[in-house]
Amino acid sequence: MNQNKTIVVLGAGIAGVTTAIGLKKLGFNVKIFYKPRPFISYEGFSEKTKDGLISSSCIRASQLITEQSMRNSNWANNSKNVNYEYVVCRANLDEALLEDAKDNGIELIEARVIGSIDYSEEKPKVIYKIDEDKLQVYADFVVDARGRFTPFKDEYINGPKSFSLLQELEMDSFSQNRTSIDSTIDGWIWQAYVGNKKGYIQFTCDEELAVKINDFDELLEILKEQKADFWSLQNAKPVGKIVKRDSYSKIHKEIINTKMILIGDSASSVDPLSGNGAFQAMSMSSIAPYVINTIINKNEIEQKVAINFYKSRVQFIFDKFSKVGKEFYLLEKRYTSDFWQKRQSWPNEKISDVENLPRIEEKAIVNEQYVLAQDVVVTKNNPMGVWCYGKIEVVELAKYCIENKLEKSLDYFDEFCKKNDVSMGLYNSLKRWCIEQEILN
Repeated sequence: MNQNKTIVVLGAGIAGVTTAIGLKKLGFNVKIFYKPRPFISYEGFSEKTKDGLISSSCIRASQLITEQSMRNSNWANNSKNVNYEYVVCRANLDEALLEDAKDNGIELIEARVIGSIDYSEEKPKVIYKIDEDKLQVYADFVVDARGRFTPFKDEYINGPKSFSLLQELEMDSFSQNRTSIDSTIDGWIWQAYVGNKKGYIQFTCDEELAVKINDFDELLEILKEQKADFWSLQNAKPVGKIVKRDSYSKIHKEIINTKMILIGDSASSVDPLSGNGAFQAMSMSSIAPYVINTIINKNEIEQKVAINFYKSRVQFIFDKFSKVGKEFYLLEKRYTSDFWQKRQSWPNEKISDVENLPRIEEKAIVNEQYVLAQDVVVTKNNPMGVWCYGKIEVVELAKYCIENKLEKSLDYFDEFCKKNDVSMGLYNSLKRWCIEQEILN
């Protein structure tokens, strides 16, 4: 059914490639249009990022997440080794992701997309250039995963405007790889030693300060005014030019319609301080193929269910990690510059819907290959709703327990688990969850 449908994916980062592979598994003809990253950058990843790549069939990319770096935090007058992270050169990761896409039978086209995508006709039209040749392709659907390089600059709701200054370094040799995150008077800095006398710094500050910094020497002058241990800069030399890029939280006003979808940083991006960029991207790409499949193959009512499901999921993830970033900023009490005041007061607290919880409500779920409307149980920790626990459908169980007193609910819980042949381990886990979510109450 889907083999005659062409999906064009713009961008070959984590969001683009994992979405493309998911679409390919659903039988679509998938083409990725990409341009190599124009600068060198390094990024710290967690174990859950590696697991996400493996589950998305990005095996080559996951194999780069192998060498741990001790991560030190110097924040709010506290210094401690907090955990480990995997530091990876994004150019190497991008190359591995392209190989993963090839391994999954996806067509790769290195090209520059020209202008905006034309959505005025029945099928979206993408115009692109390879060398000097100007070409075009029609698609049944477009996935925009160009990250912070999307051309939709005026179509986002933004948080305080942060910019990050990125600089690759040649350093003295250290005995082991290491990273640190340090709060400073006018921002914060991430420092990394990645082995072989290579290092990297990322200084994040307000836009007003970032525009004053155009090279490494100017960055050093600004850092002299900051209070931090710049261990990465001892006897360090810059490699290449400094790179300046936006790094503030933002979410697109539309995100999705019947012809296109935004994925990853194209849809929404959070302050890198939250440390959840890759996880956020894969949270979208894990559901996007099913959303697209529903839009292409189902009726208008079901399409709206899928579109609203995706919008609400992206908004939920954005709100969640924006709050995480704010909580980190609020820990720092020493500095009172505009940088800190703006980020300690954004986002505004949202009024949470805590009344009548837990409750049964119709929401959207992913079932088989589509997004469908389905009754779910909404709880204090699961505002998007839960349909299954493990592989057990729990709505019927939750509905009974919510409507009945505890003694009857406990008897019904035992009957339910026996009827569904629930193992003792899952029985205990499910019961504990029902108590924590006040389903058994």
